[in-house]
Amino acid sequence: MNMDRDNWIAKLAQTTKDDVPHCAYVATGVFLQSLSFHSLNDVHISGYIWQKVPIAPDCPLQAKAGFYFPDAIEGSAQLNDVNQKVQDDETLTAWFFETTLRQQFDYSQYPLDQQTVKLRILSDDFDGKTILIPDFNAYNDSGMANIYGVQRDIVLSDWLIAATFFDVKTASYHSNFGYPTATAAQSPELHFNLVLKRNNAFVVNVLPALAVAVLLFAVLLTISRKPSNLAFNSFSIKLVIGFISALCVVVVLLQLNTRAKFPAQSIVYIEYFYLLLYIAMIVVLLCSVVVKAPLNVQRKLAPYNFLLPKLLYWPSLLLVMVIISFLALF
Repeated sequence: MNMDRDNWIAKLAQTTKDDVPHCAYVATGVFLQSLSFHSLNDVHISGYIWQKVPIAPDCPLQAKAGFYFPDAIEGSAQLNDVNQKVQDDETLTAWFFETTLRQQFDYSQYPLDQQTVKLRILSDDFDGKTILIPDFNAYNDSGMANIYGVQRDIVLSDWLIAATFFDVKTASYHSNFGYPTATAAQSPELHFNLVLKRNNAFVVNVLPALAVAVLLFAVLLTISRKPSNLAFNSFSIKLVIGFISALCVVVVLLQLNTRAKFPAQSIVYIEYFYLLLYIAMIVVLLCSVVVKAPLNVQRKLAPYNFLLPKLLYWPSLLLVMVIISFLALF
Protein backbone atom coordinates (compact mmCIF):
# COMPACT_ATOMS: atom_id res chain seq x y z
CA MET A 1 0.00 0.00 0.00
CA ASN A 2 1.51 3.32 -1.06
CA MET A 3 1.67 6.33 1.22
CA ASP A 4 0.49 9.36 -0.78
CA ARG A 5 1.88 12.88 -0.71
CA ASP A 6 -0.77 14.29 1.63
CA ASN A 7 -0.24 11.58 4.25
CA TRP A 8 3.51 12.14 4.21
CA ILE A 9 3.10 15.94 4.51
CA ALA A 10 0.74 15.37 7.44
CA LYS A 11 3.43 13.19 9.04
CA LEU A 12 6.04 15.90 8.49
CA ALA A 13 3.75 18.54 9.97
CA GLN A 14 4.10 16.77 13.32
CA THR A 15 7.88 17.29 13.29
CA THR A 16 7.95 20.94 12.14
CA LYS A 17 6.70 23.94 14.06
CA ASP A 18 6.37 26.25 11.07
CA ASP A 19 3.35 26.30 8.78
CA VAL A 20 5.04 25.23 5.52
CA PRO A 21 2.98 25.64 2.32
CA HIS A 22 2.56 22.63 0.01
CA CYS A 23 4.56 24.31 -2.73
CA ALA A 24 7.70 24.13 -0.54
CA TYR A 25 7.72 20.33 -0.55
CA VAL A 26 9.99 18.72 -3.15
CA ALA A 27 9.25 15.10 -4.10
CA THR A 28 12.56 13.19 -4.17
CA GLY A 29 13.20 9.68 -5.49
CA VAL A 30 16.17 7.30 -5.31
CA PHE A 31 17.16 4.33 -7.47
CA LEU A 32 20.31 2.46 -6.41
CA GLN A 33 22.30 0.53 -9.03
CA SER A 34 25.30 -0.64 -7.00
CA LEU A 35 26.28 -1.07 -3.36
CA SER A 36 29.43 -2.50 -1.81
CA PHE A 37 31.12 -2.37 1.59
CA HIS A 38 34.64 -0.94 1.26
CA SER A 39 35.24 -1.38 4.99
CA LEU A 40 33.30 -2.05 8.17
CA ASN A 41 31.94 1.51 8.16
CA ASP A 42 32.29 2.70 4.55
CA VAL A 43 29.62 1.88 1.95
CA HIS A 44 30.05 2.78 -1.72
CA ILE A 45 26.80 3.38 -3.60
CA SER A 46 25.76 4.70 -7.00
CA GLY A 47 22.49 5.30 -8.77
CA TYR A 48 20.00 7.98 -9.73
CA ILE A 49 18.23 10.62 -7.71
CA TRP A 50 15.54 13.00 -8.94
CA GLN A 51 13.48 15.86 -7.60
CA LYS A 52 10.16 17.38 -8.62
CA VAL A 53 9.95 21.08 -7.77
CA PRO A 54 6.42 22.57 -7.85
CA ILE A 55 5.93 25.50 -10.23
CA ALA A 56 4.05 28.00 -8.06
CA PRO A 57 4.88 31.67 -8.74
CA ASP A 58 2.54 32.81 -5.98
CA CYS A 59 4.15 30.59 -3.35
CA PRO A 60 5.63 32.59 -0.42
CA LEU A 61 8.44 30.03 -0.14
CA GLN A 62 9.74 29.00 -3.55
CA ALA A 63 11.32 25.56 -3.36
CA LYS A 64 14.61 24.82 -5.13
CA ALA A 65 16.17 21.69 -6.63
CA GLY A 66 19.40 20.46 -5.12
CA PHE A 67 20.64 18.04 -2.49
CA TYR A 68 23.70 16.70 -0.69
CA PHE A 69 24.66 13.66 1.37
CA PRO A 70 25.95 14.69 4.83
CA ASP A 71 27.49 11.23 5.39
CA ALA A 72 29.51 11.29 2.15
CA ILE A 73 33.29 11.10 2.61
CA GLU A 74 34.28 10.88 -1.05
CA GLY A 75 32.74 11.01 -4.50
CA SER A 76 30.39 13.51 -6.04
CA ALA A 77 26.79 13.75 -4.93
CA GLN A 78 25.76 15.68 -8.03
CA LEU A 79 27.61 14.96 -11.26
CA ASN A 80 27.56 17.10 -14.38
CA ASP A 81 25.14 14.79 -16.16
CA VAL A 82 21.95 16.62 -15.10
CA ASN A 83 18.62 16.23 -16.86
CA GLN A 84 15.89 18.80 -16.40
CA LYS A 85 12.37 18.75 -17.77
CA VAL A 86 9.21 20.77 -17.20
CA GLN A 87 6.10 18.61 -16.90
CA ASP A 88 2.62 19.70 -15.86
CA ASP A 89 2.99 21.98 -12.85
CA GLU A 90 6.46 20.89 -11.75
CA THR A 91 10.08 20.80 -12.86
CA LEU A 92 11.79 17.40 -12.90
CA THR A 93 15.54 17.37 -12.30
CA ALA A 94 17.57 14.12 -12.29
CA TRP A 95 21.20 13.31 -11.44
CA PHE A 96 23.45 10.28 -11.50
CA PHE A 97 25.47 10.05 -8.29
CA GLU A 98 28.34 7.96 -6.97
CA THR A 99 29.61 8.36 -3.45
CA THR A 100 30.97 6.61 -0.36
CA LEU A 101 29.06 6.94 2.89
CA ARG A 102 30.56 6.52 6.34
CA GLN A 103 28.14 5.09 8.89
CA GLN A 104 28.25 3.32 12.22
CA PHE A 105 27.21 -0.34 12.00
CA ASP A 106 26.75 -2.80 14.87
CA TYR A 107 28.24 -6.24 14.14
CA SER A 108 27.78 -7.69 17.64
CA GLN A 109 25.15 -10.17 16.40
CA TYR A 110 27.27 -11.56 13.55
CA PRO A 111 26.45 -13.79 11.66
CA LEU A 112 22.76 -13.13 12.39
CA ASP A 113 23.10 -9.37 12.18
CA GLN A 114 21.12 -7.07 9.92
CA GLN A 115 22.58 -3.78 8.75
CA THR A 116 20.64 -0.73 7.60
CA VAL A 117 22.36 1.50 5.06
CA LYS A 118 20.88 4.96 5.53
CA LEU A 119 21.10 7.39 2.64
CA ARG A 120 20.53 10.77 4.28
CA ILE A 121 19.34 13.29 1.69
CA LEU A 122 19.30 16.98 2.63
CA SER A 123 18.30 19.96 0.56
CA ASP A 124 21.12 22.40 -0.21
CA ASP A 125 18.65 25.30 -0.07
CA PHE A 126 20.21 26.82 3.04
CA ASP A 127 18.53 30.18 2.48
CA GLY A 128 15.02 28.75 2.18
CA LYS A 129 12.72 26.19 3.69
CA THR A 130 12.67 23.51 1.03
CA ILE A 131 11.52 20.22 2.56
CA LEU A 132 12.17 16.91 0.83
CA ILE A 133 9.49 14.22 0.71
CA PRO A 134 9.54 10.79 -1.01
CA ASP A 135 8.31 10.55 -4.59
CA PHE A 136 6.09 7.53 -4.01
CA ASN A 137 4.38 8.02 -7.38
CA ALA A 138 7.63 7.00 -9.10
CA TYR A 139 7.47 3.44 -7.68
CA ASN A 140 4.98 0.71 -8.58
CA ASP A 141 4.71 -0.53 -4.99
CA SER A 142 6.19 1.35 -2.05
CA GLY A 143 4.53 -0.32 0.91
CA MET A 144 6.38 -1.61 3.95
CA ALA A 145 6.38 -5.16 2.55
CA ASN A 146 7.78 -4.11 -0.84
CA ILE A 147 11.35 -3.69 -2.00
CA TYR A 148 11.71 -0.62 -4.22
CA GLY A 149 14.28 1.94 -5.24
CA VAL A 150 16.90 -0.75 -5.99
CA GLN A 151 17.91 -2.41 -9.25
CA ARG A 152 16.55 -5.95 -9.35
CA ASP A 153 19.84 -7.62 -10.36
CA ILE A 154 22.05 -5.56 -8.06
CA VAL A 155 25.12 -7.52 -6.90
CA LEU A 156 25.49 -7.53 -3.10
CA SER A 157 28.00 -10.35 -2.59
CA ASP A 158 27.37 -11.70 0.94
CA TRP A 159 24.14 -9.74 1.50
CA LEU A 160 20.44 -10.03 0.70
CA ILE A 161 17.95 -7.15 0.64
CA ALA A 162 15.39 -7.54 3.44
CA ALA A 163 13.51 -4.24 3.01
CA THR A 164 13.68 -0.71 1.66
CA PHE A 165 11.74 2.27 2.95
CA PHE A 166 11.73 6.04 3.36
CA ASP A 167 11.48 7.76 6.70
CA VAL A 168 11.98 11.20 8.15
CA LYS A 169 14.21 12.18 11.05
CA THR A 170 14.56 15.50 12.78
CA ALA A 171 17.99 17.01 13.33
CA SER A 172 19.11 20.13 15.15
CA TYR A 173 22.27 21.76 13.75
CA HIS A 174 22.50 24.63 16.29
CA SER A 175 23.62 26.89 13.48
CA ASN A 176 22.14 28.95 10.66
CA PHE A 177 25.22 28.27 8.44
CA GLY A 178 25.72 32.02 8.00
CA TYR A 179 22.31 32.60 6.40
CA PRO A 180 20.26 35.16 8.39
CA THR A 181 16.99 33.58 7.21
CA ALA A 182 17.96 29.97 7.87
CA THR A 183 16.72 28.23 10.98
CA ALA A 184 18.78 26.47 13.60
CA ALA A 185 15.77 24.64 15.01
CA GLN A 186 14.93 21.05 14.31
CA SER A 187 14.70 20.33 10.60
CA PRO A 188 13.31 17.21 8.91
CA GLU A 189 15.76 14.97 7.02
CA LEU A 190 14.75 12.53 4.31
CA HIS A 191 16.27 9.06 4.70
CA PHE A 192 16.22 6.21 2.20
CA ASN A 193 16.90 3.00 4.11
CA LEU A 194 18.19 -0.27 2.71
CA VAL A 195 17.95 -3.16 5.19
CA LEU A 196 20.48 -5.94 4.48
CA LYS A 197 20.76 -9.43 5.95
CA ARG A 198 23.63 -11.85 5.51
CA ASN A 199 23.49 -14.60 2.91
CA ASN A 200 24.40 -18.08 4.27
CA ALA A 201 26.77 -16.58 6.85
CA PHE A 202 25.20 -18.53 9.71
CA VAL A 203 25.61 -21.89 7.98
CA VAL A 204 29.20 -21.14 6.97
CA ASN A 205 30.18 -20.22 10.53
CA VAL A 206 28.14 -22.75 12.49
CA LEU A 207 28.82 -25.94 10.51
CA PRO A 208 32.57 -26.08 11.36
CA ALA A 209 31.81 -25.40 15.03
CA LEU A 210 29.12 -28.11 15.02
CA ALA A 211 31.57 -30.57 13.44
CA VAL A 212 34.06 -29.87 16.24
CA ALA A 213 31.33 -30.46 18.86
CA VAL A 214 30.42 -33.82 17.25
CA LEU A 215 34.05 -34.97 17.16
CA LEU A 216 34.50 -33.99 20.80
CA PHE A 217 31.48 -36.10 21.71
CA ALA A 218 32.97 -39.00 19.76
CA VAL A 219 36.14 -38.73 21.87
CA LEU A 220 34.03 -38.63 25.03
CA LEU A 221 32.29 -41.87 24.00
CA THR A 222 35.64 -43.69 23.81
CA ILE A 223 36.38 -42.93 27.47
CA SER A 224 35.56 -45.81 29.79
CA ARG A 225 36.57 -47.30 33.14
CA LYS A 226 36.62 -50.82 31.67
CA PRO A 227 40.06 -51.90 30.37
CA SER A 228 38.46 -54.07 27.69
CA ASN A 229 36.59 -51.07 26.24
CA LEU A 230 39.73 -48.94 26.34
CA ALA A 231 41.69 -51.63 24.51
CA PHE A 232 38.95 -52.03 21.93
CA ASN A 233 38.91 -48.26 21.29
CA SER A 234 42.73 -48.04 21.26
CA PHE A 235 42.39 -45.39 23.93
CA SER A 236 45.41 -43.44 25.17
CA ILE A 237 45.77 -40.04 26.77
CA LYS A 238 48.39 -39.08 24.17
CA LEU A 239 45.92 -39.70 21.35
CA VAL A 240 43.21 -37.74 23.16
CA ILE A 241 45.56 -34.80 23.76
CA GLY A 242 46.70 -34.84 20.14
CA PHE A 243 43.15 -35.05 18.79
CA ILE A 244 41.85 -32.28 21.05
CA SER A 245 44.86 -30.11 20.16
CA ALA A 246 44.00 -30.48 16.47
CA LEU A 247 40.38 -29.51 17.17
CA CYS A 248 41.59 -26.56 19.24
CA VAL A 249 43.65 -25.33 16.29
CA VAL A 250 40.55 -25.49 14.10
CA VAL A 251 38.52 -23.40 16.56
CA VAL A 252 41.38 -20.90 16.98
CA LEU A 253 41.56 -20.44 13.21
CA LEU A 254 37.80 -19.91 13.05
CA GLN A 255 38.00 -17.30 15.79
CA LEU A 256 41.00 -15.56 14.21
CA ASN A 257 39.10 -15.38 10.92
CA THR A 258 36.19 -13.73 12.72
CA ARG A 259 38.52 -11.33 14.55
CA ALA A 260 40.12 -10.37 11.22
CA LYS A 261 36.70 -9.33 9.92
CA PHE A 262 35.87 -7.21 12.97
CA PRO A 263 39.14 -6.07 14.56
CA ALA A 264 37.62 -3.08 16.36
CA GLN A 265 34.41 -4.80 17.43
CA SER A 266 33.95 -6.28 20.88
CA ILE A 267 33.16 -9.99 21.10
CA VAL A 268 30.56 -10.96 18.50
CA TYR A 269 27.77 -13.51 18.79
CA ILE A 270 29.50 -16.43 17.04
CA GLU A 271 32.57 -16.12 19.29
CA TYR A 272 30.54 -17.25 22.30
CA PHE A 273 30.20 -20.63 20.61
CA TYR A 274 33.96 -20.83 20.18
CA LEU A 275 34.42 -20.11 23.90
CA LEU A 276 31.90 -22.83 24.67
CA LEU A 277 33.89 -25.30 22.57
CA TYR A 278 37.07 -24.43 24.48
CA ILE A 279 35.28 -25.31 27.72
CA ALA A 280 33.99 -28.57 26.21
CA MET A 281 37.53 -29.50 25.16
CA ILE A 282 38.79 -28.96 28.70
CA VAL A 283 35.98 -31.12 30.14
CA VAL A 284 36.66 -33.98 27.71
CA LEU A 285 40.38 -33.76 28.42
CA LEU A 286 39.76 -33.92 32.19
CA CYS A 287 37.54 -36.97 31.71
CA SER A 288 40.35 -38.73 29.83
CA VAL A 289 42.79 -37.98 32.66
CA VAL A 290 40.42 -39.49 35.23
CA VAL A 291 40.80 -42.85 33.44
CA LYS A 292 44.40 -43.12 34.74
CA ALA A 293 43.44 -42.11 38.27
CA PRO A 294 43.18 -44.68 41.12
CA LEU A 295 40.04 -46.79 41.16
CA ASN A 296 38.55 -45.11 44.24
CA VAL A 297 39.02 -41.70 42.61
CA GLN A 298 37.35 -42.93 39.41
CA ARG A 299 34.35 -44.13 41.38
CA LYS A 300 33.93 -40.70 42.98
CA LEU A 301 34.56 -38.54 39.91
CA ALA A 302 33.09 -40.78 37.21
CA PRO A 303 30.39 -43.08 38.56
CA TYR A 304 28.51 -45.40 36.21
CA ASN A 305 31.37 -45.51 33.71
CA PHE A 306 31.30 -41.77 32.76
CA LEU A 307 27.58 -42.01 32.04
CA LEU A 308 26.79 -38.58 33.52
CA PRO A 309 29.07 -36.45 31.27
CA LYS A 310 28.00 -38.49 28.23
CA LEU A 311 24.31 -37.91 28.97
CA LEU A 312 24.74 -34.22 29.84
CA TYR A 313 27.04 -33.31 26.94
CA TRP A 314 24.47 -32.35 24.31
CA PRO A 315 21.68 -31.08 26.64
CA SER A 316 24.08 -28.79 28.52
CA LEU A 317 25.79 -27.63 25.31
CA LEU A 318 22.49 -26.82 23.59
CA LEU A 319 21.03 -25.19 26.71
CA VAL A 320 23.98 -22.84 27.07
CA MET A 321 23.76 -22.02 23.36
CA VAL A 322 20.07 -21.14 23.74
CA ILE A 323 20.80 -18.92 26.75
CA ILE A 324 23.65 -17.18 24.92
CA SER A 325 21.42 -16.64 21.87
CA PHE A 326 18.62 -15.19 23.99
CA LEU A 327 20.96 -12.78 25.80
CA ALA A 328 22.82 -11.73 22.67
CA LEU A 329 19.92 -11.39 20.23
CA PHE A 330 17.02 -10.19 22.39
